[in-house]
Amino acid sequence: MRRITMCGAAMIMMAVMTTVALTQTTAEPTPEKAGLGIDRRSAESIAAQVKSMLGDARTSSGGIASATLEKYPGHYTMLTVRTKSGGAEMHAEWSDIFYVLDGEATEITGGTIVDPTQSAAGETRGTRVEGGTSTPMRKGDVIHISPNTPHQIILAPGKTFSYYVIKVAAPKQ
Repeated sequence: MRRITMCGAAMIMMAVMTTVALTQTTAEPTPEKAGLGIDRRSAESIAAQVKSMLGDARTSSGGIASATLEKYPGHYTMLTVRTKSGGAEMHAEWSDIFYVLDGEATEITGGTIVDPTQSAAGETRGTRVEGGTSTPMRKGDVIHISPNTPHQIILAPGKTFSYYVIKVAAPKQ
């Protein structure tokens, strides 16, 4: 498994903490601020969006609802709600940073993807991850998943899980 340098880890944590701080403010984006490179989402607006998405996830056959919030150079943000475990996935060109908003789940990382298929360029999906490491995730936790790392979210039956996602482009080699 790859190790993150102290500098790289510090940069990731600063980005996550900044994003989390922005989501906890009460000011909504205004056209004036949008031109200044600021994107703010209040805790209330995120909670309302999660509540709406929860209904969508419950009626989805895959038990998931996901929305891309904003796209920026080199990264983008998403909001995801799950009512069921996900399949295995791996991204060749993206790191995932998850900030858990609500619920509990287990993230399985590493190992191998069972029945892998290419869903898009650099995107691998499968039925499950086999031989990986289980990491519990709870409200307030942050997890970083490096590119080319198989991963899968497992939920206990009847549970829900919502999380803020920052997708960061892998550096070009």
